[in-house]
Amino acid sequence: MDIRSQADVFASNVRQCVGQHRKLPVLLRQIVVAAIFVAPCSALAQSGGWYELTKSTINGSGATGTGGDYQVAGTVGQHSAADLAGGTYSLKGGFWSPAVATPQSPTADPSGLAKTRFISFSIPQAPGGAQTALRVRLVSLHHVVPPYTGGPSIPFTSMEGQVRWVGPPVQFGESTSNPTPFYASSLQCTPHYRDWSTVGLLHVTGSAIVPNSIYEVENVSAACVGMEASCTGVSARISVSTTRWADVEAPYNPPSATVQPDVGDISALVNKFRSAPGAPIKARALLTGEDGLGNVNIGPDLSFGHIAACVDAFRGKPYPFTIAACP
Repeated sequence: MDIRSQADVFASNVRQCVGQHRKLPVLLRQIVVAAIFVAPCSALAQSGGWYELTKSTINGSGATGTGGDYQVAGTVGQHSAADLAGGTYSLKGGFWSPAVATPQSPTADPSGLAKTRFISFSIPQAPGGAQTALRVRLVSLHHVVPPYTGGPSIPFTSMEGQVRWVGPPVQFGESTSNPTPFYASSLQCTPHYRDWSTVGLLHVTGSAIVPNSIYEVENVSAACVGMEASCTGVSARISVSTTRWADVEAPYNPPSATVQPDVGDISALVNKFRSAPGAPIKARALLTGEDGLGNVNIGPDLSFGHIAACVDAFRGKPYPFTIAACP
């Protein structure tokens, strides 16, 4: 299509738009006509014969202005820069859509000591004390090898793939005679955002922390609030495992194939009950809970109930608790 034909088509568009607004007041019609030359009323493609005039856009440029200690980055012509979301996908709108920073990945417990009812990790210090949430994915739940000799284990396969969130951290003491402080949290169904780097090593428990299981932990940016399922501001995952039911001392099963727990585990819990030097920390010693879900009460000193649970496990009795479902 030659220049004259393009001009004819454009003039036709102008006459059509003006006709649509002929009944408007004179001043308003003038405004409409002026607007036509900036953004035509119809952006439809034009075609005829072997020629086609496709859709096009008028793009404004942008630049960066600097002065002294300040800098401004600009873009001309941005329109409708809203965010869109649907299902597991999200789309950031605008020429200068903000990038979501990837938070620091959790760090596994440097002691390397496994636990039955706790998983342990820490969060490296974040620039400016950035707030994040800790997401725990239930990867593999309670697949017991070798099987319990006193009965079948409770199946939790239907909950694999679900997520839980680490709740607010609380400081506890190891015992009345040993006030060494530590931080522990319980799992919950909703995210809890805070600067986790101030906590240090964190021990996490809850009904979903069960023996012979594998979990993945990741750090989620506060920029993901309300769209955690699809947000990209998420750290790399770390994998954390739990030991066989009531296995609190090495050798641990898994990875060892030895039958656990044994008398060494019972003896270790007796030492913790007596607050003897060298006894295991609470995160390794606390086994049983206060309800049918096995939710652990972290505050009190270790009671005989935990030793009794270890003796039952030594006799082959299966893990007795269930996992709470999220709404």
